[in-house]
Amino acid sequence: MTASRPRRVAILGGGIAGLTAAWELTRPELGGRFQVTVYERDWRLGGKGASSRGVHGRIEEHGLHVWLGYYDNAFRLLREVYAELDRERTDPGCPIAGWRDAFIASSEVGAADRTPEGWSHWVASFTGNAHEPGVEGGATGPLAVATFVERGLRLLADFAASVRAEPSPVAAGVVLSASPHPPRQAAPDDFASVLRQAEIATLIGAVQSLRLLRAGVPADSALGARLLEFLDRTRVELLDRIRRDDDARRTWQLADLLLACLSGIVSGGLLGNPAAFAAIDRWDFRDWLARHGADRETLDSPLVRVMYDFVFAYEGGDPARPRFSAGLGVFLSYKLFFEFRGAIFWKMRAGMGDVVMAPLYQALRARGVRFAFAHRVQRLHVDRARRRIAAVSLVRHAAGLDLEPLVHVRGLPCFPSRPLPRPRESARLVAGDDYDVVVLAAALGALPEICAELIEDSPDWQAMTMLLGTVATRSLQVWTRAGEEELGWRHPGATVAGYAVPFEVYASMTHTLETEDWPDADRPRSVGYFCGVIDDRLGKQSARRRAHDDADAFLRGPVGRYWPGYREPDLVSRYTRVNVEPTERYVQSLPGTARWRLSADTSGYENLVLAGDWIDNGHNAGCVEAAVLSGLEAANTVRGRGLMEGVLGSWSRA
Repeated sequence: MTASRPRRVAILGGGIAGLTAAWELTRPELGGRFQVTVYERDWRLGGKGASSRGVHGRIEEHGLHVWLGYYDNAFRLLREVYAELDRERTDPGCPIAGWRDAFIASSEVGAADRTPEGWSHWVASFTGNAHEPGVEGGATGPLAVATFVERGLRLLADFAASVRAEPSPVAAGVVLSASPHPPRQAAPDDFASVLRQAEIATLIGAVQSLRLLRAGVPADSALGARLLEFLDRTRVELLDRIRRDDDARRTWQLADLLLACLSGIVSGGLLGNPAAFAAIDRWDFRDWLARHGADRETLDSPLVRVMYDFVFAYEGGDPARPRFSAGLGVFLSYKLFFEFRGAIFWKMRAGMGDVVMAPLYQALRARGVRFAFAHRVQRLHVDRARRRIAAVSLVRHAAGLDLEPLVHVRGLPCFPSRPLPRPRESARLVAGDDYDVVVLAAALGALPEICAELIEDSPDWQAMTMLLGTVATRSLQVWTRAGEEELGWRHPGATVAGYAVPFEVYASMTHTLETEDWPDADRPRSVGYFCGVIDDRLGKQSARRRAHDDADAFLRGPVGRYWPGYREPDLVSRYTRVNVEPTERYVQSLPGTARWRLSADTSGYENLVLAGDWIDNGHNAGCVEAAVLSGLEAANTVRGRGLMEGVLGSWSRA
């Protein structure tokens, strides 16, 4: 390679991880040091974050995609992309010109609560702040877990202040803030409310005090046994009183959850020591909470179920096997509640393909990145010395080299819904001729096939591909003629989890309708997204049939959990998706598996760099921020920089 020739980088996979790496490697200040080609098996970009436009321009997603307020690196990427596209000048008719047009703040997040009277929605309103996501100046360095203790105690006080005195089918919102000194909700304006809050606080304090007393009573004496019996009976009686009152029960569950977390943080030596999170990775989050005193009812509470639902934490897709790393559970709790910027959630105004992937594609094309669509990687070949990737085998459709993938819907560049071009010819990329370095940004589920030689060669690759968990998911999007108020949904824009199968999570997404192209005669007035896991024991074909059958049955009855006013004539359209193929499956964070993840720079081969939400990236969860982090780390590795150089935020690795 001559000094004047750019270094050729083959990125295998057009998901957000690969596209982030391409973005970093083609920064103008690098002066064209890298020549990048992205090889994508599909006709669109995005991987598990892809979306298309179907009939009447309806958005057809891979699943529910919501951005959390602490996704600083993902937001920075999008801010840079939109600034570089400068659509106000280059595409003045585009309805999404900048990142602020692309996202709306979403403060309503809730949990589904089931009582003998039926389902109710426990929705919290999280106070926003003046910070903007993706801007330099956020939290950096090691995770300050001590702040978690301080703010956790403040959260308890804020929650107590939010409890309504009047009976209501919906619990009052929790007022939270990412500020170290969040604003308090206004004090109750009547003496009855003050007394009620005091009564709840007294009940909870009494239960916790009884637990502490019990721990100090010797059980080997006759007096001790009688005292333990008395304390247990009294505690049960107090808990019964709490359980009969929704406000008290929910406050108790939050208090018990926070106290268990705080106890585990202090006793586990997590204060100021981010490396210590790895030590509790082997525990399931529920088991870890139980070890630190959480009540059984708390472990089964909506608050805990929501955490499992949001990360599809059911091994093999079996709802009876919830499993989620305790280290990640505590880490995510901190990030979610105490490091969000602007809003706790941000929702896209259109599909992920429209808001994220299409702009990235346009900006990267303008930088000179080449895209080879309909190019499916078959195998990475190791050289004889077992030190490098000598070649990459593919099958491709020749039209994918010149494919213009985008169409316009209401002035917005989008990926259309179209059949995947069938690959018809074999191709081979050769080291030294076609690439100098490979960035493997394929899905975890594809690795057993395409990395067969690496797996045979390396115990590390064997462990990672065999022991990291993935899960099949399903989603249902429903467009209706009735508005949300008529459907009985009282929380426009809210996202709620904690329900039962088949759809544990629901998001109100009516705001996306303005970017779709429905005819006036049959224009929907609301749209909801539902998602959940599906059991691996069904097999692919059975899972597909079951998912469609379950969606039919869901709309005939259980949809009433969310939309009690829904009637069959309200239906305008629906879209069902089942993600059972290896490349479509969600990457889980099962207990004890973080140690099997390779990092961007530890592939074991000189010219192979890794990217994806499945690598050890400091945020080992299946989400867009983890994928972006991995892309940044991959680009840093190619450039010879430190893994975390230029990364925003505090993460579980220094």
